[in-house]
This record gives sequence, C-alpha cells and structure tokens, in this order.
Amino acid sequence: MLRIAIVSDIHAGTSDARATHVLAGPSALARGLQPLSDLVHLIGDEGLEADYLVVPGDIANQADAGGLAYGWRKVHEIAENLGAEMIAVPGNHDVVTHSSSADPRAMLKKLLPTFPTGDATIDATFWDKGWAVCESDDHRILMIDSTCAFPPFPTWAVVGDADWHDYMRAIDRGSFPEAMENELDEYIRAADPKLNFVVVHHHPQEHQHKSYLQDEYGAMNRGADLLDLLSRHPRAGRWILIHGHRHIPQLVNAITTTSNGPLVLCAASLGAKLWSPVDTIARNQFHIVDATDEDTSFPGSVRGSVESYTWGYGDGWHASERRGAGLPSTSGFGCSDDFRLVSQQILAHMDDNKLQFIEYAALKGVVPQLPYMLPKDLEFLEGDLEMKGFGFMRDRQNRLRQVIRSTS
Repeated sequence: MLRIAIVSDIHAGTSDARATHVLAGPSALARGLQPLSDLVHLIGDEGLEADYLVVPGDIANQADAGGLAYGWRKVHEIAENLGAEMIAVPGNHDVVTHSSSADPRAMLKKLLPTFPTGDATIDATFWDKGWAVCESDDHRILMIDSTCAFPPFPTWAVVGDADWHDYMRAIDRGSFPEAMENELDEYIRAADPKLNFVVVHHHPQEHQHKSYLQDEYGAMNRGADLLDLLSRHPRAGRWILIHGHRHIPQLVNAITTTSNGPLVLCAASLGAKLWSPVDTIARNQFHIVDATDEDTSFPGSVRGSVESYTWGYGDGWHASERRGAGLPSTSGFGCSDDFRLVSQQILAHMDDNKLQFIEYAALKGVVPQLPYMLPKDLEFLEGDLEMKGFGFMRDRQNRLRQVIRSTS
C-alpha cells in the first residue's frame, strides 16, 4: 500500500487577496484564516501520515516570487509533519509567462530545497528532459513538466489580438511534446510491473464539468497521446494520473481504447478563491490517496481510496461533505462492476439471510468490490437501493456505517 498526500494549486501570493486565500505572512496564524497554515493543524489533529506529498503545480499565483518561496517552504513543513518525501511539478503560475524572460523557470530552479524533489540527480534530469522518475522496488512516480514547451512571450503582440490569444491558449493548455513521448515510450516499454503514478499539472483529457468552467481552451495539447502511452504497455502495470489546474476535483477513468487506461484524479485547489457559482459545488480541498496493486482478491488490479478534506474560512479543515464540496470524504477506485450488479448482490445477501440491516464492515466481506467503486457509481448504487426500500446510516465523517431495510 502506498499513501500519497496531494496539495495542488495553492496559488500563494503576497498581495492579491482577490485571487487566493494563501498570502505569505506570519508562520503562525489563527485557525480558519488560511488553508495552508491550517493544514499543519489538521495533520496533527488527525495524526495523518503519508509516504509522499505530491504538489501538482501552481504553488505561486501569477509567478509571484514571494508567494512561490513561501509556498515551497510551507509544503516542506507539511511534508515533514506527514513524514513524507516531496514530489512536485511546475504549473503555469509557477513560471514567468506574462513578460519576456531569459529563463521563465529561473525562480523554480533557485528554490531550496531544490525543485522538484530535493534529489540533485533526479532534479537535474527533470530540468534537462522535462520528465523524471522517482522509483523504488514496488512503485514508481513519473513527473512530467507540461510547461516545458511553452512558447516565448510574444513581445510584439497586443493584448486581445490573435497572437496574444494563441499564446495564452498554449499557456493555459500546456502540452506533452512528441519527443518526450518517444523517450517515455522506450522507458515504459522496458519497465517492470509496479504500482505506477504520474504527476502533471495540466489536464490530459477534458474535465467532466467543462460547462462549469470559465474558459474555452480545452485539454492539454497531445494529452490524448499521454493517456495512450500510459495505456499501451500493460506489462508495466496500470497508472494513476494526478493533475491540478482545473480546481474542481474529480475521480474518473481515462477515455482510452483499453481497460488498462489510467485512473485520473483531478485534485482540488487548496488555496485559490473559486468563482461563483462554482463555489456552490466545489470548495478548497486536500486529498490523500491509498493505492495498492497487491490485493489478493483482485490480482493485477490497482485499487484504493481517496480521503478528502474541505476548508472553509473561519471553520478550517474538516472531512468533506457528500455533496457540494467536490470529492466526498471517502472515494474509491478500481471497481469495474456495474452498480446494478452490486445492488443485486447486496439485496440477495440480505434476503437470503433475512437481514433488516447490515454493518458496512460486514457488507465489505460480502461485496469486496464495494469500497473501490467510483464516487458516481456509489451514488447510483445508493439510489438503486433506495428505490428498493433501503436507507443508510452515516457517521459524523460522512462515512457509510449501515445499510438498513425499510420497515414500512
């Protein structure tokens, strides 16, 4: 089992409070005022631990140098409190894109500990190739720089003209260069089977809630090629892709031609101020992924869960609600069964054993794939059971505790 905490799209700045909740300031703030500072309290209160802390870009807001330095320092404090190793990738807000620069990534390259991992060899490879891998005996984490092919700032362009729009679209979309694909194809083709993660800032496929967003630029340039690459070498194992950029979290299976396609987790923004009316369906969130490919009940399959916490001004961090926050407090992944089949299994077990209720812990023994259902499939399952006369009991953390047959 590998445990990965995710802090994405912090958007730390020094002055623009209209865009972010995270302004560089005193290290000790009252609770409920700033999500990055509050996260240290959550980790201590809940006793949270992780193997890695992953930061999928946009540490800074609009390439704010003070915000970048502050955010980088704070995420290392968080990693230390989690007992986790650090892994990050650049976001479009972490590089200089709105003015001419000899090296748009200079601020990132000057950070200490060094970006993106603190390992000099891995970091040098990342800046040289635009990708690098942290690897151990049982897992690998691939980091991809989706900003590495950004075009130079168009000094001749006028804001609003065609050249300006083309440039901004390239910045907003990011890309997966063909040369990088060729290098990675060679690497993955020869890779031994392991538990696989890939971290990138931009989204490789269109977000399911595209209609809620404020833009029209679409998914990463050649993002479909990245998903295809991660799908076509099953010997290496299935991949879990973590990205940021969209601010509205979701957990979905990638659209590919095979069941070996990656799971895609779009992480929520930890610090950006969300816009109306999106702030009624999503909030600032922090996630922890537990994943394994060693479940003996499901050989060769990648399965696990995502814990999500929600931050509110004046309230701080708490387990996420079922609706209106983004991802619920607990989400699963790895189950490919139709929710109607799972519903039939539950109903048959309760009928055969003449049960009026069953504890969730016992139900997992009957239907072992239950904890691994995607959030939307679980929602459909509960709706189907409700139509068949069942209700549900949950605890204060919004976790399912009992399935109960109606007595009416």
